[in-house]
Amino acid sequence: LYLAAVCAVVPGLGRSKIHQLMQKFGSAKALFEASEEALLATGICEPKSVVQFIRKRNFDLPKKLDTFCKLQGVQLISIYDDAYPKSLREIHDPPLVLYVRGHLPNASYCAGVVGSRDATHYGLKAANYFASGLAQDGIPIISGGAKGIDTAAHEAALKAGGITVAVLGCGLDINYPAGNQRLFERIAERGAVISEYPPGTAPMAINFPARNRIIVGLSRAIVVAEAARKSGALITAHIAADEGREVYCVPGNIFDGSSVGCHDLIRQGAKLVDSVADILEDKAAWQIAMQNKIFQPSIFASVEEKATTSFEAKPLPATELGKKIIALLQQGPLSLEEITEQSGEAVPIISMELLELQLAGYIDVDRAQRYFRL
Repeated sequence: LYLAAVCAVVPGLGRSKIHQLMQKFGSAKALFEASEEALLATGICEPKSVVQFIRKRNFDLPKKLDTFCKLQGVQLISIYDDAYPKSLREIHDPPLVLYVRGHLPNASYCAGVVGSRDATHYGLKAANYFASGLAQDGIPIISGGAKGIDTAAHEAALKAGGITVAVLGCGLDINYPAGNQRLFERIAERGAVISEYPPGTAPMAINFPARNRIIVGLSRAIVVAEAARKSGALITAHIAADEGREVYCVPGNIFDGSSVGCHDLIRQGAKLVDSVADILEDKAAWQIAMQNKIFQPSIFASVEEKATTSFEAKPLPATELGKKIIALLQQGPLSLEEITEQSGEAVPIISMELLELQLAGYIDVDRAQRYFRL
């Protein structure tokens, strides 16, 4: 509960620093209750971050979180618990705490099925086909609980009698997306609805790229059923590639822009997939490789490798803030905190602009959560 309470005020500290602070103070409770002087003395956090943490801290928060979990049937799982998914622990910057309604699958191989919210009939049909086929083989289906491809994947897995997990970009008490609450109830009966965000957290756009890394972490393979050029599913695909997961893309109509993002990924080396059998064959090979301790490299260039390619010919972003961020990144990779400090803008504004730049192909983020220019 105390670790969850610390994470609930994470904008004041940052996930990467909480690990270090836990080691300094010995427990989450001691960290949560630490004085401003003690936090400053560690030298881990910037003074302004400590001030923000102290200002936002509410000593009643652990009790409130406990009450919420008991009333809502939610389980808190921390990265230090045995129940924490092993594959999720392997990724860079895994969430320290998960709010779980239902039961996480105890499976070594899960598959993520992702794609556009504004899906076409073809995209929905593709999501249904792959999610259903994989679920029938006993593979849990991971997705984001959003409208469009996500909803189709969850529904197909349930209809096939399988297990599915919805990873949300908001608190579990938030009715988002509207109309999916009954679906989430059905998911929790056989699988789980989870979030790293505390109750009351609104579904802000800046939450979803972080949510996507959890989908990747829970999955051994990612299937992009349909994605336009600016679809958030492309971020999921690149995170998956960087984490060494298999990425499969369903090809689409060349006269329809709804699958342009998938085609771009295929050009970069993602696997074109048109049959569930293709994935099942790779799964069998993966299982043999795991038994022999053989780990395959990422299926297409990592973000670090892409960073070495030329970007001189790409025009500058349309917004002044976008141009400013590009200029800052020309000196080298920077974290969100560093970009915020050097730009003089607020975190939400910077986060939104970074997301736009990432989707437009101007920047990407490395394993240390530093942004760099492409």
